[in-house]
Amino acid sequence: MTAITYSELMNLSPARIVKAMRRWWLQRAEDHYLICADVESRRVKEAQSNVAHYQKRAALARSDRNSL
Repeated sequence: MTAITYSELMNLSPARIVKAMRRWWLQRAEDHYLICADVESRRVKEAQSNVAHYQKRAALARSDRNSL
């Protein structure tokens, strides 16, 4: 983002200022949601890994129990 002096700001139309602010806000929102999606994806992968781990332990326990 570039710095704008007061005199430059006064030469801009209100519509351009609003448009720039909206663009900035939407970019922030997009970045936020992409980060959230990445975090959620990592949580899902970790949960799947945990499920696989406990399923394997349950299978080993069953096999030990059946071998007795």
